[in-house]
Amino acid sequence: MAREGEIPQKESIADVLKKYKETQTTQTKAPTAVGNAIPNAPVFNQQEFEKAMSKETDPDLMTSYEIVKLPSKGVFYSHKISEVAVEYMTSKDEDLLTTPSLIDSGELLNMLLKRKIKTPGIVVEDLLQGDRNAIMLFLRTSSYGADYSVQVTDPRNGVTFNSKVDLLQLKYKEVNEMPDEFGHFTVEIPMRKKIVTFRLISSGEDALLFKKAEQIKQAYGEEISSYPTMKLKAHIIAINEKTDRSYIDRFVDAMPALDAVKIRRKIMEVSPDVDMKYEFTTKDGYKFEAFLTLGLDFFFPST
Repeated sequence: MAREGEIPQKESIADVLKKYKETQTTQTKAPTAVGNAIPNAPVFNQQEFEKAMSKETDPDLMTSYEIVKLPSKGVFYSHKISEVAVEYMTSKDEDLLTTPSLIDSGELLNMLLKRKIKTPGIVVEDLLQGDRNAIMLFLRTSSYGADYSVQVTDPRNGVTFNSKVDLLQLKYKEVNEMPDEFGHFTVEIPMRKKIVTFRLISSGEDALLFKKAEQIKQAYGEEISSYPTMKLKAHIIAINEKTDRSYIDRFVDAMPALDAVKIRRKIMEVSPDVDMKYEFTTKDGYKFEAFLTLGLDFFFPST
């Protein structure tokens, strides 16, 4: 402290910086663990991350997106959204893909889509399966490339062989029939000569039906899953304008196989989707077509 009448000496820059660092260290000191407790790890906040990214000006530190057109063109949704903004996958998303608890619960792909779809008003579970497929196809090709290694079965002899699929060759299906004003379709079944009115179910409904069918199978120790029939019942909303749910369920249970096949083919025909049919070639030059399925391995390319 300066004596009375003396001019106080200015602190050096080094002293000022030292005091500042000591103050900041005291204010931001991390809490210490008590006993055997482990300090909480920092929690990744997606909203804060996106907020920070929106203010970022360095292109190398920004996340970008593309517009993905939906095969359904939004026709089956109340919001009529026909295209969505989908963010490119980042290293943070790879952390998600390798989380065992999400893989075991079956929620991994839903979680990924919820993080990557940036268009407001989109509920992932309400999307048709075909629209989900289109978005997943974009995420896969933009993140890991277009080559997809698969195992295919030769239809002539049942022998499996390894092949590669060029995902960029996959195109959207051509759907020529549109639903009515309520989003419904009709089909006449050949055996019972009835007019069946049906709708397309969402991917979320489909997932719940599959889960319920598996639970029933396990509960009763059955070997055969009732999922295909449960799904068919969910599609049908009327038979010759009869909408009673009990009647529809009993009708489907007694339905001739030919009628069931007719309805399923019609559902597939009018469902907007990525055309998953792909032409494969065996080593001896035989060509045939088979359908691709998009599972968890779709996002785990071989290295």
